[in-house]
Amino acid sequence: MNALNSVWWHKNITKNRKLYIYQTIIWRILVYGAEVLQIPTREIITILSTEMDVLRWSARKSRMERIKNEHIEEIMGVKWKPDIIDIIKKKKLQWYGHVKRMPEERIPK
Repeated sequence: MNALNSVWWHKNITKNRKLYIYQTIIWRILVYGAEVLQIPTREIITILSTEMDVLRWSARKSRMERIKNEHIEEIMGVKWKPDIIDIIKKKKLQWYGHVKRMPEERIPK
């Protein structure tokens, strides 16, 4: 995350490009293997706060400005998009359906 800090705060990089970097790199890191893991509540809170931190940095707003998360989501244009936890839940359901359709003799069952 700190390696991308200069990207998030850079004013010449557009918000759309920052969102693209976020969705291609950060989402992949946070979602990797999540479909087969049980995620505790404290980890869910950490994942959601990490997601909001990235969005806040991309909007070039610090926590010291005390801007609400909903406003940050509006600024970045992700207000109506699913958050990372919804994506993890969707991937879990996809994995469950995949395993359910497997023959009984397959190893994952």
